[in-house]
Amino acid sequence: MNGSAIAGGILWIGLAAGSAMGLLRLSTIELLFLLAPLVVVPLGLELFARFGDGQENSLPIGIARWIQLPAALCAVASFWFARGVVAAILALPWFCFGCFLGLFGLSRLFRGGFKSLKTSCAIVSFLYLPIGCAWMVASRKGLTPMSFQEPIVLLTAVHFHFAGFTAPLLTQAAATTVEKAAVPAQRLFKVVAAGVLAGPGLLAAGFVIGPHLKLAAALLLAGSEIGLALFFLAAVRTIRPRLAQVFVTLSAASVLFAMVLAGVWAVGEFPLQPFVHLDEMARLHGTANALGFTLCGLLGWTLSARGSAHAKGDAQ
Repeated sequence: MNGSAIAGGILWIGLAAGSAMGLLRLSTIELLFLLAPLVVVPLGLELFARFGDGQENSLPIGIARWIQLPAALCAVASFWFARGVVAAILALPWFCFGCFLGLFGLSRLFRGGFKSLKTSCAIVSFLYLPIGCAWMVASRKGLTPMSFQEPIVLLTAVHFHFAGFTAPLLTQAAATTVEKAAVPAQRLFKVVAAGVLAGPGLLAAGFVIGPHLKLAAALLLAGSEIGLALFFLAAVRTIRPRLAQVFVTLSAASVLFAMVLAGVWAVGEFPLQPFVHLDEMARLHGTANALGFTLCGLLGWTLSARGSAHAKGDAQ
């Protein structure tokens, strides 16, 4: 398993424990965000290394994996200071890291474009990440871009790290189990994947353009990730080891809960009579999405790739 993710996970558990005991002043949203640079992003890069399409071992990815942990530690340090110049300066290394991966994704777009589903997933993932990093810097500086206030600013950073960066990589991993499926299943998976890739950007645009687009995009993203969860469940029997099956099943169950809740929230937000309030969404949807869907999904699919590699080695 990725050493950076293990170190980041230990640190994140310490931060969560300190917050629960009242030793640290970190909100639920801040803790969920910090899970991304410390654990989710290094696991995402590990997943890309195992399910990529040939570019996963290139020099830029090697550099990104090397600089990720120092940049993540700077992001953590930025939360020790009140919003302002110092916090924003400490957040800048993480922004630079995101931009580095974004440039890598942009270079792949110019070289080959969306020539395959796997390539499309990687490109979209790497292009979403710097957007999330930029909103994180804005949050730490105390800015109100487009008049958005906290916690929306930090929630936007969370959105682009999880739904934007990670979900496409999980889609890329699941695509390997669909390659030998029947043609109708492959076509349906492409429709689901398109929703997963387009949904985060459309939802963010909906907050700016208007409630109709926001509702449509939220339902599109929720429906697409529910569809992805169903493909996860369909693939469980084909993956090894058993622990990978457990993690992928937990991931699928979590996203079913999280996205149904997101759909309920979106419907309530449209007439501005929310059935689920923002703090409840952060606690319930955010936790299920971050720890369940994202973290368990990354662990499960990474373990399945390692299991497949060992099986091929034994066969040879």
